[in-house]
Amino acid sequence: KPSISDAVRRYGGAYLACSVSLSLVSISLFYALVSAGINVAALFSAVGITLASKYERLGTFGLAYLLHKAASPVRFPPTVALTVFAARHWERWRRAPA
Repeated sequence: KPSISDAVRRYGGAYLACSVSLSLVSISLFYALVSAGINVAALFSAVGITLASKYERLGTFGLAYLLHKAASPVRFPPTVALTVFAARHWERWRRAPA
C-alpha cells in the first residue's frame, strides 16, 4: 500500500504539484456545496459519522474544510495515479530534443 512519504520520495515535485492541485479543487468543490446549502450532518450521517451540534458554528469555510479532510482517503489514490501520469509526461517533455 503506497504512502504519502513513498510518493514524495519517488515523484518529488510531481506529487506535490498534483496533491496541491487536487486539494484546491476538493476544497473549492466542498466550499461551493456548503455555500449552496448541502446538509453536512446528513452527508456525514450517510457514512456513519455523527457530528456534534457545535459543527454549525464552523462557518462555510470550516465546514468545507471538514468535508475536505474527511475525503482525504478518497483523494489519495487518484492523486497517486495522476502523479504517475504527470511524472511520465514531465520526463518525456524534459528529454525531448530542443
